[in-house]
Amino acid sequence: METKEAVTETKKAIQELSDVAEIRYLQGDNTEIFQKNGFPAARIRIRQEDGSETVEVHDRIWLHRSFPFDLLEAYISVQNKDQEEIGLIRSLDAFDADAREILQKELDQKYYTPKITRILSLKEAHGYSFWNVESDAGALQFTLQDTFRSLLRVGEDKVYVTDNYGNRYVIESLAKLDRRSLRKIELYL
Repeated sequence: METKEAVTETKKAIQELSDVAEIRYLQGDNTEIFQKNGFPAARIRIRQEDGSETVEVHDRIWLHRSFPFDLLEAYISVQNKDQEEIGLIRSLDAFDADAREILQKELDQKYYTPKITRILSLKEAHGYSFWNVESDAGALQFTLQDTFRSLLRVGEDKVYVTDNYGNRYVIESLAKLDRRSLRKIELYL
């Protein structure tokens, strides 16, 4: 049987968790996205319980995709300079065209991922694999350590590749690769 103090402590912990887990959704009607010194910034209007509004200004914001492989324009975490989440964007469509352009440009820079269109050569030596590929960004060369762990298959047809420096590449469709390219990579899939 629980004591009265234990029940009180449990209720307090639940209340504290709900305070921490509260999500502030950012959208066009409560958030203005603008550029300051070439970086995205935000002005957020926060409605208080008494009906009044306060304005929070963030001169620099950082964007992080919550689901980077599936939902490219939805559930974007917006963080301040101290890497604290200030809100969540459910969809970029909730903003006007100018704000969407600023947000999309920032996401494109952060998640820049060349698309591999052809694998010219793939050689292994001493636990490393050396890749020479054609991509939408031109010819690229990179190295993977532990090739099996550096490839992430998303669904049946898409593969993400992460090199030794953390750079990301994507093969949008295994089915669209030429036969020679597919033969070079199929061992690792």
